[in-house]
Amino acid sequence: MIKQPIPIWLDCDPGNDDAFAILLSLFDPRFDLLGITTVHGNAPLHMTTHNTLGLLDLLQTYNKVKVYSGSEVPLKTPPVYALNVHGANGLGGIEFPEKTTNQVCHDLDYLEAMKQTIDAYSGNICLVCTGALTNIAKLVDKYPEIKSKLKYVSIMGGSFGFGNITSYAEFNFHSDPHAAKIVVDKLSSKIILSPLNFTHKVIATKNIRQSVYDFANEKRNSYVRSVFHSILISYAAVYAQMGLLDGPPIHDPLAVYSLLPFVTGNFDEYGYVCCKKKIEVMVDSEHAGQTVFKDDDDDDGDGAAVYIGEKLDNKKFWDSILLSLKSADLHIKESVKV
Repeated sequence: MIKQPIPIWLDCDPGNDDAFAILLSLFDPRFDLLGITTVHGNAPLHMTTHNTLGLLDLLQTYNKVKVYSGSEVPLKTPPVYALNVHGANGLGGIEFPEKTTNQVCHDLDYLEAMKQTIDAYSGNICLVCTGALTNIAKLVDKYPEIKSKLKYVSIMGGSFGFGNITSYAEFNFHSDPHAAKIVVDKLSSKIILSPLNFTHKVIATKNIRQSVYDFANEKRNSYVRSVFHSILISYAAVYAQMGLLDGPPIHDPLAVYSLLPFVTGNFDEYGYVCCKKKIEVMVDSEHAGQTVFKDDDDDDGDGAAVYIGEKLDNKKFWDSILLSLKSADLHIKESVKV
């Protein structure tokens, strides 16, 4: 059991799977979403930011979560996008109105906003990172003292033995390898990593997609469900072309969900298995963004090792996603009544 919601700050680049990370962060009562920063990645920054605002509007979450627009380009390399995977606008072809009710906040610089929130929730706050790590690298470089104030940094990124953007690298780490290296090197003892080796075991199968939107039972469906179902269908079509016929991996919400076993200390409850090893991020040539185990890869207590997710109870994870979707439906119905 979790005694109180986990305070989290989400750094993201929506992105099909980021949409599910936002859904889980907002509507699973075990999390308290304090703020969002957007970053280049799956799409250019103006798209990832607009998609974030549009998703908050879709979920009728107004004036609750501040959104800050972050880094437009990587630290040293040209930007790389994944519009071929995430659709022309970065979100499965879902079109949001040009003007959204939610707006980007300009009261503070995004790094200052993150730092102030970390200070306010020192010792309890967790960063959840589901895109390129440019914002986080800048944050830890400018404010190195935040490391001691963070409980965990949960990252969807990296892979071991294969990649999804090159033969060697996972997309988030490849899109800004220098930032990924900085974050891993400086925050290693706080990091929970969800690499492709882990996320590819959690698939949005046909049954899961039907649970999101059941064409045989229209009464239980909603517009929100239709949007999330469309995202999954678009994502599934792309992965089918890659040979993954059972459905798409749903990477990003795993970075949110993986906080639960660590914060509660009950790994068995979530069927969560991980290892703790030292890793290194490559930054050069065709290996840019590749994650490798260091020669001295065993955890020897020096604080340089990261937790690496290996598996979890898939049913419990999907139950949490579906319950969050149900809660979103109820929230929207209540908002309409008001």
